[in-house]
Amino acid sequence: MSETVKFNKRILVSPLDWGLGHATRIIPVIRKLRKLGADVWIATSGMQETLLRSEFPDANFLHLPGYGVSYGRYGVMLRLLGQLHVIRRHIFTEHAWLQQAVREHGFDGVISDNRYGLYSTEVPSVLITHQLALQIPKWAAFMRAGVQQMLYHHIENFGACWIPDLANDHHSLAGNMSHPKKLPEMPVKYIGWLSRFEKPEIPPAREKFILISLSGPEPQREILEEKIMAELNSIQEPVWLVRGLPGETILPVVPAHVTVYNHLSAPEMQDLMLRCQLLISRSGYSTLMDAMALGTPIACIPTPGQTEQEYLSIRLATKGWSVSMDQEHFNLEELIGKAEGMQDMKMNRDYQSPLEEIVGEWIKGL
Repeated sequence: MSETVKFNKRILVSPLDWGLGHATRIIPVIRKLRKLGADVWIATSGMQETLLRSEFPDANFLHLPGYGVSYGRYGVMLRLLGQLHVIRRHIFTEHAWLQQAVREHGFDGVISDNRYGLYSTEVPSVLITHQLALQIPKWAAFMRAGVQQMLYHHIENFGACWIPDLANDHHSLAGNMSHPKKLPEMPVKYIGWLSRFEKPEIPPAREKFILISLSGPEPQREILEEKIMAELNSIQEPVWLVRGLPGETILPVVPAHVTVYNHLSAPEMQDLMLRCQLLISRSGYSTLMDAMALGTPIACIPTPGQTEQEYLSIRLATKGWSVSMDQEHFNLEELIGKAEGMQDMKMNRDYQSPLEEIVGEWIKGL
C-alpha cells in the first residue's frame, strides 16, 4: 500500500475492558488507521481510556462502560460462568449503543477487540480475537460443543475476523486457540502479532535488573502484587515494578533496591523490556506478543483459573520460549532461578507484518 494513499474515513475502535492488554494491542491498529488518513474514534472507559488517552491525546473518545467482570479470589472459572448472563446482557446493550453511535457520528466502519456486541448492521465491522477455540477445563468438557457454537454465533455477526497471530500454526503463539480445526464461516485473516513496541535494529545490551509487570482484572492483580511485595527482600537484583494502574497516584513503600511505578508510557516500557535481564508477568496474550516482538526473556505466572493464560503458559514453556510458575506456589527467588540463562527470543528479521496491508485493503473497501 503506497504511503501517499489516504482514506478519509471515520472509524470507531473499541477494546474489551478485561485488563489493559486489549487496549495496548489495539494501539498498532489505531496507528495504521491514522497513517492511512482515517479519523479514528475510540470507545472505552476506566483504565483503558486513561491508557489510550495518553497514547492518542488528540483522538475523539466516546464513553462505553466495560463488562465489569470480576474474577474473585477463588473459583475463578466458576465465577466467570456464573456471570455469563451479565456478559450476554452487555453484548446486547453495547450492540444497541453502537447502532445509535453509527447513526449519530457517521462512522464508516467499526473495529472491535473482543467486544462481541460491537458489530453493525449498517457499516462494515471487524472483530479482532485470537480466541477461536476457548480453553474449557476438563470438568466442563460436556459444555465444549455448546460453548464453541455460541462463540462462533457471536463471531459470525461481524463482517470479518482478524486474528493477531502468525498464519503458521507451528510458530503460532496462541496454538490451537487461533488455529482451530474449523474456522468461522466468514473472511478470516491472520494479521501477525500486535505489539505497540518495535525492536530497534541495534537493541541495547541486557542489564542486571528484573522487570515485573502486573496487569489483569482485580482482585487477582492485587493478590499477585501482595505475594511479590512480600518477597522483594529475598532477592538482591535491582527490580523495576510496574503495577498496571494508570491514573493511580499513590505508590506503595518498597525496599531500596526496588523502583516502583503505577504505570509507564509505551516508550518507557519498551526501554525497560529491551534492557531487563528478565520480565516477570502474567501470561496474558498481549504481554506475550510484546515480549516476543522485543525478544524479552519472560517468566509467566498465569492468572489462577483463567484457562487461556494457563494454556499459553504451558505452551510457551514447552517450546522453550519462557518459564512458568503457578501463583499458589509462587516463589520469586525460585522463579528467577528457573529463568537463569534464558536467551533473547530471536524473531526472524525477514518477517514482514501483514497488518498495514490488511488494514489498507479493508479501509479502501469502505
